[in-house]
Amino acid sequence: MFALLMPVLLQAQDDATRKLDLLKAYPELVVVNGRVHTMDNSNTQVQAFAVKNNRIIARGTNDEMRFLAGPNTEVVDAKGRIVLPGLIDGHTHPHLWAVEHWLGSEGEATSKRYNDPQLKITYALGTEQAEVLRNLEKGVRDRAAQMGPGKWIWASVFGGKTLPESRKIVHALFRQQDGSSGTITREYLDTLSPNNPLLVFSSEAIGPEAHNTKAKDEFLKILGWEAAGLTARTATVFDILMKGRETEKVDFLKRELLECVSAQGVTTFGNHYYGSPSIMKTYNLLYQSGEMPVRWGWYLGTLWGNQPEVNQPGGGLAFFYRNVGDFRGIGNDYIWNAGVSNEGWESGLTCTTSKPINPNAPSGIRRDCNAQPTDYNAAAGFEQVKSAIQSGLRLSFLHTYSDGTYDSLLKLLDEEVKSGRMTVAQVRELRIGTEHNPIIRPDHIKRLADYGVMPAFNGYQVQGNIKGGEFLKVYGEQVMTWMAPMKSYQDAGGHPVFNTDAHLNKVAYYAKDMDYPEQWDGNIWGFIEFFVSRKMPHDGLTYNVRESMDRTDLMKAATIWGAEQLFNEKNIGSLEVGKLADFIVIDKDYFTIPSDQIKTIKTLLTSLGGKTVYKSPQY
Repeated sequence: MFALLMPVLLQAQDDATRKLDLLKAYPELVVVNGRVHTMDNSNTQVQAFAVKNNRIIARGTNDEMRFLAGPNTEVVDAKGRIVLPGLIDGHTHPHLWAVEHWLGSEGEATSKRYNDPQLKITYALGTEQAEVLRNLEKGVRDRAAQMGPGKWIWASVFGGKTLPESRKIVHALFRQQDGSSGTITREYLDTLSPNNPLLVFSSEAIGPEAHNTKAKDEFLKILGWEAAGLTARTATVFDILMKGRETEKVDFLKRELLECVSAQGVTTFGNHYYGSPSIMKTYNLLYQSGEMPVRWGWYLGTLWGNQPEVNQPGGGLAFFYRNVGDFRGIGNDYIWNAGVSNEGWESGLTCTTSKPINPNAPSGIRRDCNAQPTDYNAAAGFEQVKSAIQSGLRLSFLHTYSDGTYDSLLKLLDEEVKSGRMTVAQVRELRIGTEHNPIIRPDHIKRLADYGVMPAFNGYQVQGNIKGGEFLKVYGEQVMTWMAPMKSYQDAGGHPVFNTDAHLNKVAYYAKDMDYPEQWDGNIWGFIEFFVSRKMPHDGLTYNVRESMDRTDLMKAATIWGAEQLFNEKNIGSLEVGKLADFIVIDKDYFTIPSDQIKTIKTLLTSLGGKTVYKSPQY
């Protein structure tokens, strides 16, 4: 009897299989043989999970997930390796990094790829100012002769072999903050390039810039305002040189995202947006065409440069904040708003309560908060941030480089609660975000955590001659406990966030974006290692080792807590049923290898919503 029924049973099974296949009920992907650290609230670990319609539909053992697979289900074998949620880099600037990367370090290839000689930066290098200037003059004149009149010339000056060296050599060539003039003036550039728009930048991404009259005229004609400094980098490329070339802009940006974001294991990044409207259009075109290889939580930024409307009577940020409305979270799975930002708000607020051990230091001395109290009536950034918070807006990307800045933020929040305009719970719901945070005074930590503030840390700004590193040299060991106190913040009940604020690719030394150790070049795991070891790899110096993070907690800071900062933890940040299937496979066990070996980890595979966007040849 059983033999007679067997064909019937097999046919029924085949029919059921075919029906499920026609209904597209099977998972599109199953991942098996992994050591999957899900980063959920229980730190659950599983062997495998299944994905359908970009989201995780089940997780469990290898056998359980293989049982769910259909005839067309893709199977990814993790081969016993560590599988993690996709990393979240909450502060980086791909469309900015792309400029120096592709026009600078890869300028020759880029100009040929897009058949445009203007898409190439010429570098003027040297070991002292006179040599740099000679090479600048030669480079500009050579470019003018090669391209002919009317074409844009982009030059960058770099002194020595490192960014600290270059700052000492070339920054003095530009106009100084006190108004004094260096050699590289508009008049000087007009003589160098009378017939071509000319931009000259110095060293790192945030270095000084100058341009000639031809460039000014082109800015006014095409943009309607005169771009300068940081905004000139992106506006010149996206809104002038590649204006109307949408397909090429999509290709340009996609290459940066694939090679410098996805390849690192980053599946979501946070960034402000300002000043170059076609950048948003380019991201939108990537999304509309289904080519976005990463997710972007964006903040409406404020670095609008010299646009004339910024300071018009009756206008400005306070007016804007009162009228824009709370649109955080609105968007799609690839691009959504995470709030508004105010990067330069601390102008007029920067000061310290500490006393310098070197009061005659040539730079790095902060205003004494007690001897010279902050004039809040004259601090426009303070009023702008107050307006945003009183308007119920989620505010993040607040740059914070002094203890006086945190005093100001806490004063603002305390006054809002004391006045009855807000409750502590309402403040906490905003998840106010602060950026960089190389120094936080210990008495601020618990107060900030109680308000639900989410500070983000990148590590490199505690060293060298920048930001926290400079502060430490001027104020000494007495402020060592202030240096990036990530663990203390977690112990106080807060959720600190990891990010890089760096271009994650190896480029020529003169095209490097920021001043971080060479061992971190093109390596997100180097940035991660620091918060476990608290040691800088280039000089062996240790910074506030008591703040070393537990590896699981640090991974949360790079995944689920990063998702919280971007107001999207319901969709990303952990490998849970119902969430987007963003995951990575790495080649070493992050949780057990020696701490000084974390930087040797390689991302082998990056998947966005179950779709592979990066796969190493070593996988």
